[in-house]
Amino acid sequence: MKYHLPPPRELTSCDALVARMAETVQARRQAVAAILAGKPVPTETVGTLTQVLADLDEVGGREAQASLDVAEDQAMALDLTEETRQLENDVVYLEQGREALMKHLGREHHGFRDMVNRGLRLISGQHQQVLLLDADGGLRAPGQRRVTAVQPAWNAVSVSRFALARVEHPVLWSAGPLSGDCGLAERLTLPVHVAALAGSLGREHRRTDGDSGQASLSAEKSALLAAINDRLLQLLTDPSWRAFAYVGNGLQLCRSETRAARQDALESVDPDTSLTLLEHVHDIVDAVDPERVHFRVEDNGLDVAIVPTAAGEDDWGKFTPAEGLRAVDAALGLGLGQGPRLVCCGGASGLALLAALTGPTATLPAAAGAQTRCLFVTDRSELAERAKAVCPATVAVSHPDVLAAILSAAAP
Repeated sequence: MKYHLPPPRELTSCDALVARMAETVQARRQAVAAILAGKPVPTETVGTLTQVLADLDEVGGREAQASLDVAEDQAMALDLTEETRQLENDVVYLEQGREALMKHLGREHHGFRDMVNRGLRLISGQHQQVLLLDADGGLRAPGQRRVTAVQPAWNAVSVSRFALARVEHPVLWSAGPLSGDCGLAERLTLPVHVAALAGSLGREHRRTDGDSGQASLSAEKSALLAAINDRLLQLLTDPSWRAFAYVGNGLQLCRSETRAARQDALESVDPDTSLTLLEHVHDIVDAVDPERVHFRVEDNGLDVAIVPTAAGEDDWGKFTPAEGLRAVDAALGLGLGQGPRLVCCGGASGLALLAALTGPTATLPAAAGAQTRCLFVTDRSELAERAKAVCPATVAVSHPDVLAAILSAAAP
């Protein structure tokens, strides 16, 4: 690489890592805004990104593996590969341009050119009624922790240009909350006017004009969930459990639902410790709702979710992508069933989102002749085959970098 890094700053804790990645959010937003406006990128913006890259390079070394303090006398091993890689991609893009970045990505991802070409054949030259981009699987690499995941500037430029030129209604979707430490809006770097946001699996949304809305929850359930959240926050500030804030999806205080990670895709947490956290979550819910009248606990091995049961005052009780899509479609006037749709998603959660729009069990099927197409991000062949079974017009790609490169190439 041609760029030069400044002297690194000391980086010793997980909290400091989160703060360094937060520094990059505003810098990346400034870079994206300048590029989309056809203006030079401010020098200090690139300086911020190269500085944080130098910090991560120093603490992670050649293998991007770091041991950082999570509490007094307690350290945690972290893989910084994705954070480092995306900072490097942005520096290459901002200092050397798009073509240099594409060459760099071709060296990073096996079969990159072939995947980009197949994706282009799927979507090139088409205007979409709706772009539904799953930020959890389409912007964040498999296994990457949520709390330090920030949308790269080059990715934001690619998505923005495609959305503004090729899409009537672009929507960025997440199972997580819109705001807060792990919130979708806090991790994105594209301008507000480019796309609407749908968080908490569609239970809350933000329009491109900044106005927002959310599904209702009964006053009783809201108070009980707040009590549960307070207890969970107290638990995760205890030094014995602090590390779980930096595992996988972390703690997500979603609209009407709370999720806590107890494991990640890399299985970096001791299984017994993970199960003990699950027991603590059950204890917390039992203390607030002993008869389980208002909430149930669901666990998929990675995240444990505290989900409200159905009640007359709630908009819905079953927390599914299908119900969320119905709500977002109605609130934003997307016309999901009226025209061509491009879904960009990944992982197991992406399959559920895709199935809500197409396939034999679709709850929001497209009108006749309005095809659903999918760019599906996964590094697992079995997931790719399942996505193609749900939506035959699917191209599987191995990484969000490849997805962003396809959108970049498809934009005018």
